[in-house]
Amino acid sequence: MIGVIAIFFGIFAFCCIIIVFRTHGEQYDTVQRRLIKINNSTHANFQHDEELSLPFFKRIMKLAIRPFMLKIRRSMTKNSNTKSIFNKFNNEKLKKNIYKSGLLLEAHEYQMIRIFTILGSGAIGHIFAVLLNQNFKNDILFTLVGFYVAYAILRFHLTSKISKRNKAMEQQLPEVLDLLSVNVEAGLGFEQAILHVTENLKGPLVDELTITYREMSMGRTKKDALVIFGERCDIDEVKTFVGSIVQASELGISIRNVLRAQAAAMRQSRRNKIEEKAQKISIKILLPMVMFIFPVIFIILMGPAIVKIFEQFG
Repeated sequence: MIGVIAIFFGIFAFCCIIIVFRTHGEQYDTVQRRLIKINNSTHANFQHDEELSLPFFKRIMKLAIRPFMLKIRRSMTKNSNTKSIFNKFNNEKLKKNIYKSGLLLEAHEYQMIRIFTILGSGAIGHIFAVLLNQNFKNDILFTLVGFYVAYAILRFHLTSKISKRNKAMEQQLPEVLDLLSVNVEAGLGFEQAILHVTENLKGPLVDELTITYREMSMGRTKKDALVIFGERCDIDEVKTFVGSIVQASELGISIRNVLRAQAAAMRQSRRNKIEEKAQKISIKILLPMVMFIFPVIFIILMGPAIVKIFEQFG
């Protein structure tokens, strides 16, 4: 029993380290790639290892986690009873959420990490109960609390990643539309303008545009590629942009004017959202004022009077 708990605790700690330090590793690897690129410009004959140029999380996934997940997948799909359970791991909603969050994981890999993390958290709760010399009921309660905490944290982590990525795409959309408009006005076609944007900008929205450009290069029509692009992003502003471009192409309207109007509209929409958030500050600040500021003011104003009252009646 102790060995099983130790294994689950180790897997849980490993998953926590990956979740916490993945972003730092990606930022560090980005800086290292830029330094290598600058170094390559001065040393043309220098060739670095392609494996070492990958981000930290991709290297961990490729070398450690993914082979382990593939072994579990093969062992589960061999048995007909576990094959149905494995197929439930690959539901479309989870796949869509994982893709929208930007995680480089498949559905079954994310599910297995979540299972090990939940089991590890439950094992930690059990260890705490044993160390505190709790009875059997409290032991079960601590274990269930560990399960629930891990499940809630993982769910919140996925939701926050989706929200953060959507916010980044919304913030980058006006800049992308401006650059598209400038390129089209300079005489480039719409596909060449998208290629120019993908070569000069970085971000989640640019990554989606890169996929869209590749789909159009491989033979998919511009309308279908843009519609799929809007469905992948699942943002109202992007869907509005896609609908305008598709409608302009069908009606023969100049895309140049549409892009310029869409860029102005996106900036106005972003300005309206900022103004809306600014107007909500006066309401949101009431709670900390009532909880922290007003009591201190009451103590300062009423404190001496209360002391004198107690002295008079004392």
